[in-house]
Amino acid sequence: MNTTGLRTLDDKGLLLRRQDLLGELASLKFRNGTGQLDQTAALKGARRALARVNTLIRERELERSLSQGGLEREVGSLEEEGAVAAAFRRHMGQTSENG
Repeated sequence: MNTTGLRTLDDKGLLLRRQDLLGELASLKFRNGTGQLDQTAALKGARRALARVNTLIRERELERSLSQGGLEREVGSLEEEGAVAAAFRRHMGQTSENG
């Protein structure tokens, strides 16, 4: 997702996107460490996407004169604690039915 697409997300959506990217990055690192990752450029892409999301989150915090991490406190619970685990399963090729 490019920056203009990310800017259309609301605060909660942006924070959820960050959770998904963190899960994806963890999955890619794990797969790279075990030798299962064929496209190592995906690591660089995931890191850059995460940096874009973090930059937009910080921009919104500065616009509202919030301290760092203030957007998360303002939004509250994301109610999707399993988002990172779901992203990990998705990238490992598993579904909830088979594992």
